Amino acid sequence: MTPDRGSRGAAPVATLDELPPLERAAIRCLRGWSDGPMTRARMRRNFGQILGPRAEAQEELLDALTDLVRGAGRRPMASHRPAHREVGGDENAFAQMVAAALGGEREDAFLFALALLGPHAASQAVAIAEELGLALLGLVRAHPANAPVSSPVLH
Repeated sequence: MTPDRGSRGAAPVATLDELPPLERAAIRCLRGWSDGPMTRARMRRNFGQILGPRAEAQEELLDALTDLVRGAGRRPMASHRPAHREVGGDENAFAQMVAAALGGEREDAFLFALALLGPHAASQAVAIAEELGLALLGLVRAHPANAPVSSPVLH
C-alpha cells in the first residue's frame, strides 16, 4: 500500500449532483468565495438579485465562515475549483455543518465542524453557519438546480 500523497480532506466522498440542494449550495459558496475576485463578484451580483437588501449581511457571514474554516483549521482545508464535480471530505464536512446548523441540530453541526476546526473555532463556525444556512435556503429556493453561483464550467 502506498502512502497518501494528497490531503485526506480532498479525498472524494460524493459528487455535487448526489447532494441535497442546501449542501450543494454550501459547497458552491465555499468554492466560489475562495476562487478569486471574478467569481466573488459574480456571486455578489447573484446574492444582490436574490436576497436584495439582505445580501451584504449574508456575504459578511459567508466571508466570516470561509475565513474561519480556512484560517483557523487544524490543517489547511482542501477544496476544489467551483465547477469540479467531486466533493472532498472537507467540503462535505463544511456542507453538513451548515445543513445541521440550519436544521437546529447543533451537536451534529459541532461534530462536523470539529472535522475542520478546534473546539473554540468550531463553536463560532456553528453559530455563523446557523445564520448563513437561512440565506442559502433562500438561494436554493430561488434557483434550486444551480444555487448560488452561475459560473462557467471549468475543466
